[in-house]
Amino acid sequence: MSRADDRFEIQDVLFRYARAVDRLDHDAIAACYFDDAVDVHGGYTGDAAGLVEDIRARHRTIDSSQHFISNVLVEFTGQDSADVESYCLCFLRQKPAEPGGEQELAVIRCRYVDRFERRDGSWGIADRVVVFDESRVVPVVDRLAPDWVASRRDGTDPVYSWGDRGPA
Repeated sequence: MSRADDRFEIQDVLFRYARAVDRLDHDAIAACYFDDAVDVHGGYTGDAAGLVEDIRARHRTIDSSQHFISNVLVEFTGQDSADVESYCLCFLRQKPAEPGGEQELAVIRCRYVDRFERRDGSWGIADRVVVFDESRVVPVVDRLAPDWVASRRDGTDPVYSWGDRGPA
């Protein structure tokens, strides 16, 4: 396997993490980490299992979440280890107090400062510190038309039914 392949696998873990948080796929979040990994994530510091529970609790009031990962810089520190810095832009929208009412949208700029390791042939997060650059909240009113396909934060989101759409 080449270093380019390793980079793609590492980036894939980052992108799978973003999707897992946005779709509230708790098992997929945990799968991005090794069991003994430590994550320093805002008000939470601990292992991956605890992070999943923290995300589960914090996201109960969030009806829309998007994490955009970019500027992924991978610096290999050994055959099976790498220091990885990636930028993350998060949009987290709170559920409205009343249907159709105003909502709060948190816009967060941060970076993931990670140590990745390859264990048993697979890359995963061994250590993460989320470094925050900015967090702001803006009021929004969702104006999506009712006949548009809306994202869902669970296994019913269209991304999980790709194979069910039939031939193009």
